[in-house]
Amino acid sequence: MTDPDFVEYVGIPDLHDGIVLRVSFGGKTAEVVVEGYSGREHVIRFQGVDAVEMNAPEGMLLYSLSEMRSSPPLRRFIFANNEEDHPGFLTILATDFSIYSH
Repeated sequence: MTDPDFVEYVGIPDLHDGIVLRVSFGGKTAEVVVEGYSGREHVIRFQGVDAVEMNAPEGMLLYSLSEMRSSPPLRRFIFANNEEDHPGFLTILATDFSIYSH
């Protein structure tokens, strides 16, 4: 990635070419459920959520989950859309995340 704000790819490899199934958030937590390339479901749980920006993320084919530069202690996580003609996007500003697979 050539974006100067790019820090690193985060998460697990199965998220690449995965599909966002649903997004929920409230208070200081958010959850994103992704069907990975393997067909397994992964719940990505964000803690210390400060902001969620999104547009129609359900059904979005993922290129990656990337961390971009932000002011500590907050971290900016981008669910990169793999389809140029899909309007979906999802960005979460939070302190941390964890992944649970089913």
